Amino acid sequence: MKSKIIIFTDLDGTLLDKTKFHFRQAKKYINELISKNIIIIPISSKTEKEIRLFLREIKHNLPFVTENGSEIYNLNLLKKTFPRKITLARNKLKIYEIFNKKIDPQILENCEFVFKMTKRKQTKILGLKGKKLNASLHRKFTFPFIFRGSKFKKNKLLKDTNKMGLNILEGGRVMNLGDKIDKGYAVNKILKLTKNKLKSKIHTIAVGDNSNDLSMLNVSEYPCVIGNKNLKIKNKNKSFSSDYAPLGWKIAVKKAINKIEKRGLI
Repeated sequence: MKSKIIIFTDLDGTLLDKTKFHFRQAKKYINELISKNIIIIPISSKTEKEIRLFLREIKHNLPFVTENGSEIYNLNLLKKTFPRKITLARNKLKIYEIFNKKIDPQILENCEFVFKMTKRKQTKILGLKGKKLNASLHRKFTFPFIFRGSKFKKNKLLKDTNKMGLNILEGGRVMNLGDKIDKGYAVNKILKLTKNKLKSKIHTIAVGDNSNDLSMLNVSEYPCVIGNKNLKIKNKNKSFSSDYAPLGWKIAVKKAINKIEKRGLI
């Protein structure tokens, strides 16, 4: 049976530069990987519109996962009989309704939601403007916000949100309120669907830089961490790059693929 590599990758701070969101140093390598039939699946806190803009920039149509695991797109590119879209999360209005109804008002007052901010403040917080800012605000499942409270209140917020069947994930710039799913959940969903139907043994690489990537890193065979030594991964196959995105992405992914090749797995 032939083997196939799937790379699940975060975008901001992992493949894309943290401030300017470019991927110049990894662009040639991405094209090389795709030419070798290695599957790349972006899995990000970004919205559908944002990721589609990214795909236009790299000039490749790929499967992808939006809003921290909320929705999966384009699996039909891997096999025609696979679904074009899989929705894993509840609608954002339902999520917000539950959160507002059940969260302690003294905790809620410390949550500054991005959708309530002025455009100027949104740009300052997210580092985006114009069509990229508008695309980032077009959310179907999640609510990015800044928490202004103490560490004690933050821990209570996380605990109480979990109890009500929701989830808060921390990214590099904001926290994200959403349904009780994460990137790891979406990865497992994809693998369950594809493993027996692609007629290949699948080897998985996951690439991330922050705590909201941990669930994805922990369910992959070859986790790659970009520029963040604080992310603790208990996997002997892990790769680390002290370089930041996008160069760090290229370095770490090369390390992972070299490990797979040296073991004669592809």
